[in-house]
Amino acid sequence: MPWLAATALLHSVTVLATRDGLRAWTVMLAVVAFSMSMVGTFLVRSGILTSVHSFAVDPQRGSFLLLLLAIYIGGALALFGLRIGTVREGNQFDPLSREAGLVINNLLLSVLLAIVFIGTLYPLAAEVMTGEKLSIGPPYFNSVSAAPALILVVLMGVGPLIRWRRDEPGAVARRILVPALALLLAAVVAVVIWGGKIGILPLLGLIVAGGTAVASLAPLAKRNLRRTPLFTWGMVIAHLGVAVSLAGMAADSAFMQERLIAMKIGDVAEIGDFHVRFHDVRPVAGPNWTAVEAELQVSRGSSHIVRVMVPESRQFWSPMTETSEAAIATLWDGQLYTVIGKADGAGGWQMRLWWKPFVTLIWVGGLMIALGGLLALIGRLWREGGAEVWKNWRADRAPVRKAGATR
Repeated sequence: MPWLAATALLHSVTVLATRDGLRAWTVMLAVVAFSMSMVGTFLVRSGILTSVHSFAVDPQRGSFLLLLLAIYIGGALALFGLRIGTVREGNQFDPLSREAGLVINNLLLSVLLAIVFIGTLYPLAAEVMTGEKLSIGPPYFNSVSAAPALILVVLMGVGPLIRWRRDEPGAVARRILVPALALLLAAVVAVVIWGGKIGILPLLGLIVAGGTAVASLAPLAKRNLRRTPLFTWGMVIAHLGVAVSLAGMAADSAFMQERLIAMKIGDVAEIGDFHVRFHDVRPVAGPNWTAVEAELQVSRGSSHIVRVMVPESRQFWSPMTETSEAAIATLWDGQLYTVIGKADGAGGWQMRLWWKPFVTLIWVGGLMIALGGLLALIGRLWREGGAEVWKNWRADRAPVRKAGATR
């Protein structure tokens, strides 16, 4: 939730700094981003959620954080409501402009934020009111957030191709022609290859990722790349990273394979083009836990053993907790997960295997987004004074010419 609000805030700040617009949006999103950070801290530190993402179960700490929430968020919202009327409107812009696109971007990010917020807090509110525990999982988030997320990614590819303040429909159509053709080509290829074989949402994700990747590079067209500002490079790389991450998410959802089987020592299981041989099982101990550790020998295709994987099932003493420590093999085209479960009483062990093709693209895209943000920040600082500082520094270090010297 903080990341969604902060992403919208980042784009609003860009409009405010560049075009002196979206002032009220910027103030509001700053309040919301900080508020969501506080809400996230409360959820994972108060013990109100029982999850691998929670870090404490101390009700006293939760009460203290709840008091801070009331003071900080309540005070910020009250101040916003009282003083927003004094914020000047800023520069105007036409409906067909980059500013308008960023307003739609903020609206879609706010919708996604609301979806996650409701899905996270509704079960807690329902339990307080009815005493019944509800569980909202991936089906809710995937089905409800898919449409606004895909529209947001498409808009992300088109937005940088629209001019500030105002633009002409014909000019915009010419600029988006190549990305539109790329999107159409991606749709044809995806339908021919995977149509009817994978779900509609993963299929749309792959199509949008392909079209958006081309659209993300479009701002570099007809530019002198050596003179292109760092801010533009950062935007292009970050947007391309979103397309790469989307491709990884869609590929994982479309092509993931999973097996839950009982294996005895010496058995071989197949998943994807991998052969997983159950070589051994043994007890191990740590500082505050004991575990059962499996040794799996993994080969791919007709090759010999490519690696050994050792998943564990751990039991902690204080407090008594049982966890599964997955063994993960990260390859260039995906990740293989292995988890050992309970003994079946007949000499076998429960084993769960996952093959997630191209899930690594999610992390590659994330690194590209981070790199893009860093380049954009450096480019902004350079434009706002760094270049002048560098020029003055070089001038100060230049040798002093002697009187009467010629060039």
